[in-house]
Amino acid sequence: MSKYTLKFKAKEIEDMYQAQSFQKHLKPLFYGLLVITLSLNTLQLVIIARKDNLAQGYINMGFIVTCLIGLYIMYKKEGLTAKILTITNAYSLSLQFNFTPENTENQEYFLYGCNFSLIQAVIYFATDFNLSCPSLIFHIIFRQTATILLTNKIDIQCLSLSVVAAILATSVLYICNRAQRMQFLMSYQQDTINNQLHKLINKPFTKIQYNEKKLYMDVQTTAIQEQFWNFRSDICYGCNIRSFLRICVFNNMSLEQALIMGQAKFDEIFEVKQFRKRIKLRLCQYNIDNSIILIQENVQQDPVQYNKISQNLQQSLFKQFKTIKKTPLSQQFKFGTLSVLMLRQFKIQTINIRKLIQHLISIYLYPKKAKLNLNGNRTIKLKTYGYLMKIYLIQVFSILRELEYQKNYLEEINIKNLETHLQIKITITDQFSFFPLYSKNYFIEQTAPYLLLNPLGYDLEFQFSKILPFSDINLQY
Repeated sequence: MSKYTLKFKAKEIEDMYQAQSFQKHLKPLFYGLLVITLSLNTLQLVIIARKDNLAQGYINMGFIVTCLIGLYIMYKKEGLTAKILTITNAYSLSLQFNFTPENTENQEYFLYGCNFSLIQAVIYFATDFNLSCPSLIFHIIFRQTATILLTNKIDIQCLSLSVVAAILATSVLYICNRAQRMQFLMSYQQDTINNQLHKLINKPFTKIQYNEKKLYMDVQTTAIQEQFWNFRSDICYGCNIRSFLRICVFNNMSLEQALIMGQAKFDEIFEVKQFRKRIKLRLCQYNIDNSIILIQENVQQDPVQYNKISQNLQQSLFKQFKTIKKTPLSQQFKFGTLSVLMLRQFKIQTINIRKLIQHLISIYLYPKKAKLNLNGNRTIKLKTYGYLMKIYLIQVFSILRELEYQKNYLEEINIKNLETHLQIKITITDQFSFFPLYSKNYFIEQTAPYLLLNPLGYDLEFQFSKILPFSDINLQY
């Protein structure tokens, strides 16, 4: 912003400010003054005509013509509205010569002067400082000069008062116009940041602020809101977020109450509960308007404790498996049995993903021509619910084997080790045929909520979460 003219140095921002100023201030003011000016000057012409003294009406007729020309110019080019108002304001000074001691009483003369000054002040504040300041100085000089010429004397007190008035009015105009532009700039920056938040944050988030008058959370913006837990498509996104805040429990109170009372943690990941879900959240303070950005980092199913299968039964089954000759069919039978035994085992293990997937390819896929792309990583390990992970991938490869019978072959498995999750993307000949079998699988239905960051879509992009709520770790390589 220029220090003297207060214009924005960026042309794009200045154009946006002028467009907003025109719609909010200049356009309504111009039409209002136009109606007032035409009405009063026409009435004055009628009064003069009744006195048969049309020679006195040339100033009023000139004012009407000036306003009509200004209306035409504004219709053609709206950007000149502020300059038209400034020129019209300057022409209004000539109305001073319409009032003489012969046709105006002393008190009326003073009242007319006050009213004209107020209208001119309105135009000063409505236009930019680079127009209002020269206009104000010109008006004061014109009035002072006209007064000296008409009275044939110089009043030192009146002249001093004019100088002081010019300095005070210029200072106030500068402060007000600068504050107005700063407010616009802050709004522009806030809108720009709000628009960029969707690109900067690639997770479900919402920007909220507590409304003290309405006593509830205002939801200003949100993204990927369908991934917020308990999302409902039949209500608005604001209602969804407010419902989410009220259902989540943090420190034995709702998350909404914790935010209002200042009990929530900022700039660090913390955990809230929602029924049987554990949700990882992060809060950031948005300093421009003191709002809060809430980011959903991760959702995990809270494991349910089940009665463990007896050790004797497990040992007996393991001995039986050792006696069976290792063939693809026997391995599949073994995996199916283990899936039933280990379905409710929530021990966290570190799994060698490359080794596990290669082993499953050798058992379930007969052509074994699928490309395994590790994106430059020789070994990829994931700390997760080890038994559930194995059960889940066994079921996925069982579906791929069934699709092979339909000549729908696996082409590539692409693995990316990302910050918050491990991404495994499967490419097959017909990807849409995979999802119906996947959605009806009981084992997948029981394990997916504990493992996946987001539900699987038709793109077959599995996102295995790296954020787990428990620390019971049993390393397995």
